[in-house]
Amino acid sequence: MTDEEVPHLPQPLALSPNYPMYNDMVRLYALTKDDGNILVPEKLGLLYNLSLGMLDNNFMFNNQKYNYTDFCVKDKDNPMKCNNLPNIWLLHAELLFKDPNHRSNPNLQFSYPVMYLFQRPKDIGNVIYGVNVTGETHEIVGAKVVTMHTFISFPQSPHLWSAYPAFRDSLYAYWKSKEAETGLRFVPHNERAMDDELRAVIVTAVPYAIPSTILMMLFVVFSNISADGPKSKPIEALLSVVSVWLSLFCTFGLLFFLGVAFNPVASTMPFLILAIGVDDAFLLLGAWRVTDERLPNEKRLGLAMAEAGTSITITTLTDFWGFGLGYVFIGSPAVQDFCLLTAVGVAFDFLFQTTFYVACVALGGRRDKEGGLLCCVRWWKKKPVKSVELDKQPGSQLAIEAGEKREEEEEKPKDALLHKFMRDQYAPAINRPMVKLISFAVYFVYLIVGILGCTIIDVDISPKKYVRDNSPIQEFVAVADKYVWADNVMPTFFVMRPPDFRDEQLRTRFNELVYRLEHTEYSIGRVSTTLWLWRYQQFLTDFRGVDSVTDFYDRTLLREFFDSFEYQEFRPQVKFHLTQNITNKEPCIRAFTFQTSYYGLNSWDKRTAALLEWRSLLSQYPEFDVFLSNIFSPFLIDQRTQIAPAAMQNFGSAIIAMFFIAVIFIPDVESVFYVILTLMSISMGVCGLLAHMGSDLDSVSLVCITMSIGFAVDFSAHVCYRYHRSEYITPGAKLRDTLESVGWPLLQAATSTMLAVVPLPLVPAYLVRVFFQTVIIVCIVGLLHGLLWLPQLMAMCDMKRTPLRELHQRTLVQS
Repeated sequence: MTDEEVPHLPQPLALSPNYPMYNDMVRLYALTKDDGNILVPEKLGLLYNLSLGMLDNNFMFNNQKYNYTDFCVKDKDNPMKCNNLPNIWLLHAELLFKDPNHRSNPNLQFSYPVMYLFQRPKDIGNVIYGVNVTGETHEIVGAKVVTMHTFISFPQSPHLWSAYPAFRDSLYAYWKSKEAETGLRFVPHNERAMDDELRAVIVTAVPYAIPSTILMMLFVVFSNISADGPKSKPIEALLSVVSVWLSLFCTFGLLFFLGVAFNPVASTMPFLILAIGVDDAFLLLGAWRVTDERLPNEKRLGLAMAEAGTSITITTLTDFWGFGLGYVFIGSPAVQDFCLLTAVGVAFDFLFQTTFYVACVALGGRRDKEGGLLCCVRWWKKKPVKSVELDKQPGSQLAIEAGEKREEEEEKPKDALLHKFMRDQYAPAINRPMVKLISFAVYFVYLIVGILGCTIIDVDISPKKYVRDNSPIQEFVAVADKYVWADNVMPTFFVMRPPDFRDEQLRTRFNELVYRLEHTEYSIGRVSTTLWLWRYQQFLTDFRGVDSVTDFYDRTLLREFFDSFEYQEFRPQVKFHLTQNITNKEPCIRAFTFQTSYYGLNSWDKRTAALLEWRSLLSQYPEFDVFLSNIFSPFLIDQRTQIAPAAMQNFGSAIIAMFFIAVIFIPDVESVFYVILTLMSISMGVCGLLAHMGSDLDSVSLVCITMSIGFAVDFSAHVCYRYHRSEYITPGAKLRDTLESVGWPLLQAATSTMLAVVPLPLVPAYLVRVFFQTVIIVCIVGLLHGLLWLPQLMAMCDMKRTPLRELHQRTLVQS
């Protein structure tokens, strides 16, 4: 199909007045590849010509041809032509820098960030960055970055709205295609593109929940198949994954209905709930297997729930409480949404595990002899036991011996193979003195590595951590971090309680505040300050017979000042009271704003220090009630200052909460001590190891540390609770009994948890990568604590010994 044959969007549809107009702006930052000076005539002229060529750009979308004119702001004189006025400054700048005589022109002050043409200020701080200045007036010598703007305006018809992202991509492709021939580098940016990129992280990560689910299904099925029919529970294990997905559906349905946002940080939540839910199922199945098969089904279910139900309840409460505390103490809305989603997901998972899934286990228990719920599958038929037909008479010797043999087998139920391995081989092995010595030496190394990691972790919050590694926005963030957010930082100061400017003392004090703001470490100075007050005072001096003090609030003068063409730019900066209730020449200004600029803030540490200094200055003038806004995300800076205290507060509150939960469900002082000690050890290790792997202390890692608290309790509470409930007396016997019951389920739980996040490294995003690292670290470190260090410590510190008399009597009875 030739270019002429490509159908174009019908113009009447594009211009239909029935659709609301959508307005937007696309910025393009141009800089040399060696970060050299770009304010030279040749490059400025080249950029302007390229901006004209951009107007002829077209692209294909859904087999339709679209032009630049379908989306741009139109020229007033020619509605079929795009307006390129936002970039006309490039042509003027080329002429200014081409003729050096312009710098000596008294009517032109080429200062930064405000230049003056015939004494009229022009803000140029939003078009050039990385500026080199000289002299008291900050005269521009050179710059690293120049900005071109494309203003967008189009009716939101279905065709245009769906094609708009493709239009932005075509613009980016146009400028990228010019890099080789110009020797320049072009970095596009659009506010809507940032939202699209955040959405792309979710769209990229969430579909991996499907392969994660498949992997978990395969693992739970094959890890629960046994040659011994009553011990084999593959279908029951498979239903645990179904139970988790039911809880996820309920969680998303409820919270999305209530308006909770699903952000990139929360995109890891389904994987977390999958891991937590299946862990509980392993415990319940493990408790079921160790019950006596000769007991009635209801009795076995009661014993299994008494054994595993308490552990499941403990871990659910601790997970719920940990994420609940994260919602309360962490100030980041993205983290709060994640914590809320996860806390509600944990609650729903507990509800389904203790109702739906317990019912599934009970149904399978009724057919234990036939292989559980697997016997309901058509292709599965339990093979009958073959008998030797030597004598079919009921009273024959063979029948009697066979009956006695079956009775003997029924009286001695078989142990599950892996449970037996944990009891007879693994538990005695880790209880040997030499193994303990090596084990605690390894723990000492782990402790040192974790503590060192906690000391080197830095607080670092940047937008680049919330987008994909291969996103074009990463390039923008790098340029913005170095230049855009560093230069021409122009906060807007809102004066909510203006002074009476007729009062010389109040006027002097207000000017003092402005002067101090103009002379901080990174201030550009008076040349960058935009304040209507000073221009108005100059305006009053042009009138004879007007007293600049007593006539300051004369309504006629105020109206003439703000309505004049020269000063009308100040009109939006001032808000007035309703003047009908105020006498003329009395204070009638309700609030106003002013600006002054700063530069050289090329790191978040500098931005944090500057913002805190500005706020400190403003707090010293409470009578004016001044606050600031419109700067590089102050929210990120507030997070930088609050994230470390919030982390400590969240961790401390979690420790206290876990202590009370453990006291309620494990009424044993030693066991509670072990739970809290393990929790602190695992959390410290996770934080330290994440630091060694390149993670910083930010909202993402804070989520992961909060998550590790819940996982840490999972590993320690099950072991401590079972050890406390053991009916054996000697530490070695307790250790074997504990690991027989929970050893294999813990190993299954950790393995399934790691399988749940196996696909996540395919998502090239920092937040997903840190989540993956955290899960792997927690599982490995948690297993070391739950199956090695904690059992060894409990057995070593358990001083309860059987009296010699009881040992002697027991020996006599056995003999």
